[in-house]
Amino acid sequence: MKPSNHDSHLNDLIEQTEERCQVRDHISKVIADLEFSDEMFTDQHNGSAFYDFEGMVRIFLYKEVRGLSQRETARHLEQWPHILMKFGLDRSPRQATLSHTRKKRFSRTDWLFLRDAASQIQKIAEEHGLIHAPNDSPPISPDEIQDGGLTEKEIRRATQLARKHVFKPFSTGRAENAKYDDNIFWEMQAYLSMVRCGTAQGGRRFARMSKRSETPHGDTHERTIKKIGAPNPQTSLKEWSDGSDTVNWKRIRKQLLDPFDDAIEHLLEESTLKNDIREPVNVAIDITPWQFYPSPWKDRDRDLPKEDYPEMVAGLKERGVRGYEFATLTVVGANTPIILAVEPVKRHSAWENDGVGSTPVADVVERLLNKAQQYVEINKVMADREFDTHLVRDTIHWKGMTYLIPKRFSASKDSENAEKVEQHPYADVAVEQDVPLSVDGRTHEVNFMYVPSKSGEGSALFTTNADVTPDRAQGLVAQYRDRWMIENEYKSIKADFLPVTCSKDYRMRMFYFIAATLMYNLWRLTNLVLRDLVDADLGESPPITAGEFVELMAVFVEPQKEYG
Repeated sequence: MKPSNHDSHLNDLIEQTEERCQVRDHISKVIADLEFSDEMFTDQHNGSAFYDFEGMVRIFLYKEVRGLSQRETARHLEQWPHILMKFGLDRSPRQATLSHTRKKRFSRTDWLFLRDAASQIQKIAEEHGLIHAPNDSPPISPDEIQDGGLTEKEIRRATQLARKHVFKPFSTGRAENAKYDDNIFWEMQAYLSMVRCGTAQGGRRFARMSKRSETPHGDTHERTIKKIGAPNPQTSLKEWSDGSDTVNWKRIRKQLLDPFDDAIEHLLEESTLKNDIREPVNVAIDITPWQFYPSPWKDRDRDLPKEDYPEMVAGLKERGVRGYEFATLTVVGANTPIILAVEPVKRHSAWENDGVGSTPVADVVERLLNKAQQYVEINKVMADREFDTHLVRDTIHWKGMTYLIPKRFSASKDSENAEKVEQHPYADVAVEQDVPLSVDGRTHEVNFMYVPSKSGEGSALFTTNADVTPDRAQGLVAQYRDRWMIENEYKSIKADFLPVTCSKDYRMRMFYFIAATLMYNLWRLTNLVLRDLVDADLGESPPITAGEFVELMAVFVEPQKEYG
């Protein structure tokens, strides 16, 4: 049998490559993320060979894209074993194995298709700067690490210390004599983040990679995660069968956020991080979507929605795009960016009836601030235009904090003032001071700041409750740039720490997101610990990248062994 529809399959791989090159920092990660349909290639051994055929397809794609010979490929994979793990193989094939595989397991049609695919992938990766020198690879290598002043022992020790601080509060509720201890599920969760695949495929690949004698099946991992999200052991099985009943998301929220909050507290008690955070802190609040692709409509023409559509999925800003949403509060500015609080966001959607409510954004902000205030003293709160409401400003002000929130040009007066600033011969900044804002009988004064927009065209409008004059406004707005670092934060969480899942069960969705958030925090803490361990200035860039850290979490850290 030969692969059919060559052009269609090639276009599919091109689209996948374009998408993955946007979020990955190395070509090995792009190739590891590619999904192959059953019709793309046909294994001539029909599964009888020792090496997994899909893993070998990835190796040959990598070989062709990097321009390596078979001998160079074998040496390269032996030097960088974590690439093999991404590709789903547990040992490096020899040159002879590569030669045998090329001749015996690929048909001529297979090989021509692979060469075409590799050529297209190479072009796209080069455009994104992901093709480097032949010997370059993500540096999980003792030699390369030591060149930077760090040793493998120190990195493993730092990773282990960080993990111990945050995963302890989570319990699977399994009996002491259960077949698997809780640690293996955290390892598997990190492995799913690394390979970015579902629990079925990820479970099989994790079993091959793990040094443990036995590992849980993907279904076991899913059941365990759902058990973590179930709020009460006495709750009936019927009520918790799918995790999507109307009232359940609030219970799931509490069940999962309680240990998350404990984990944050443990993390902040770590002396390295405690000494790094200088209070009072500036924080940024934002909402990030996690796209969900299935349509909510049973019959769109008749406006008939699906009865079992996940209630936490809502329409996003882009037309026709849907997803789950989570709000976060992050320490920004001179401090290490640590996420202190997470909240699920429930919005009313067009396909829901009028009786289904939503979470007011001011309530989300209040819960985030209440939680963060338990850990740190907050000075300034920055948020984007999504939080441009009187209730949000009122909430922040009466907590004794300064806010900095951009405002839409919603009134003719806003546009007129902006036009005056833009036409002024000398001044490019103006402040309208002491504008009263009243909510539920409470009043405070707001200052409107008209400043040059980021694009350089026209003016932007910001609001603050701080006393500000025109000569200070530009400096205050410049601090808003600190909030932009959370765009990279969200990108890293989704690209490096958030596994792939098709589950509609909110227990799975929320646990995956908060676990990804915790691993992001762990990555930040690990780099701080490393800085202290070697007592050196390691520069602006983290000594371990996010991708490297999640590999350490998943594969290289042995939970029962302490590094002295």
